[in-house]
Amino acid sequence: MPRIELISVPLHNPNDPYHFEFDNLPLKALKVRQELINGSLDNLIAQMRDAIGTQNTVANRLNQSINPNGSLKVDAIDEALHSIEAHEDTDDYVRMTKAESDKLELIASAATDITILADSIELDSGEIEFESSTSILVEVEAPNIVKWNLAFDPSSMHQHFYSLVPVDDNITTPDYINYKVNSISSPFISGSLRIFINGIRIFSDQEVYVPGALVDDPWTLLQFTPDASAGTFSLSSAISDEDIIRIDFDISFV
Repeated sequence: MPRIELISVPLHNPNDPYHFEFDNLPLKALKVRQELINGSLDNLIAQMRDAIGTQNTVANRLNQSINPNGSLKVDAIDEALHSIEAHEDTDDYVRMTKAESDKLELIASAATDITILADSIELDSGEIEFESSTSILVEVEAPNIVKWNLAFDPSSMHQHFYSLVPVDDNITTPDYINYKVNSISSPFISGSLRIFINGIRIFSDQEVYVPGALVDDPWTLLQFTPDASAGTFSLSSAISDEDIIRIDFDISFV
């Protein structure tokens, strides 16, 4: 806007044949009005210049993104910050990376499937049933809590016997190889039989050198073969009647 306020307004002077104070009032009012209009126009021009940016004219700038009919240009939208990383999370929507999106492809429809690997068996469909055992009780607490309670397994009830002298399988003519754990051949729990000869424990899966009862007696490689259901066992070699043999075993009450 030209600086029209620099152009002087012709007013009546004191020496003119007029009453310059009163006759100048209309002219002074027009001067003030002109200055107000000029100031408002300057403000509008300043805003328009700010709107131009680097495009020389407002029209050039608008043409970057708006069609002549006022609709948005598709190309301008694509060139804008339209990637997901340029957005911000809100309460209703969140951004997602490509890796996160790929993970969603692994989720089955309705996200209700689950895969459980139990003892090398994969359970990936249908119903999975949790069943109580003699030692673990399954308890379901509303609405969705599963508890596993330990219980005493009745099959664990047993009696220990320590340092007993086994009975020869043939009392009349003992062979010092075949024995019963007691006189009635009580069945014992498998794996519970422990045998000691002259203070040395022997085993069913390997041979062990056992000294003789006397100092000069030779050492003998021995192991045993148990028969838990029959309540008997046999040695790999015969011992002498001077050797001291003791056994431990467990009997089940069930």
